[in-house]
Amino acid sequence: MKLQEIQEFCNRLLSKVAYPRVGTIIGLQEEIGKLAEIVMNIEIYGRPFEKDVLEKRCSEVFFSFLDLCNSYDVHLEKISKDRMDDVINKINNWEKEHGKILEHKRKKFD
Repeated sequence: MKLQEIQEFCNRLLSKVAYPRVGTIIGLQEEIGKLAEIVMNIEIYGRPFEKDVLEKRCSEVFFSFLDLCNSYDVHLEKISKDRMDDVINKINNWEKEHGKILEHKRKKFD
């Protein structure tokens, strides 16, 4: 399924129970908080990594993000392509500026 199809499906699914627009950002923030708690428990408190739990939270963030985008008529497929084009134009400079330090940080933190 393409991103646009997923977005349209989400829109149809939630059409009869849609939040007001402000509710979509609050809902997304709530889901991101739950995801952050999972990562915090793994990375800071040493709890076991349970991929299925992380995936569930990621899917909830993704669905909430789709709902937010739909409420403001943001078309993710288009903006994703635009962002990829932007990253392609910037990636070499990012690598020069940040590549070495990020490599070091990944070794330290991952």
